[in-house]
Amino acid sequence: MTDPHEEKAQELEKEADFLEKGGKRVESMIKETREEWEQKKSSNQAPGATSREDAAPGGLGEDGDDSAENVDAQSGGPA
Repeated sequence: MTDPHEEKAQELEKEADFLEKGGKRVESMIKETREEWEQKKSSNQAPGATSREDAAPGGLGEDGDDSAENVDAQSGGPA
């Protein structure tokens, strides 16, 4: 009969190996996903993946503020 401590140690080593393999698999998946995302950001085939600045047709302007002032509206009237 084996020592209970030895059995527990072997069990924990197996679990550690399993977790290490899983961690490496997840790390690989993250790396692949990052590479795919970088390719999509630089491609015209995925327009939603571009940065906000690159997606704006005329650029964001000097301050990058999206709020536009209505210069054609008359004061006191509807905007």
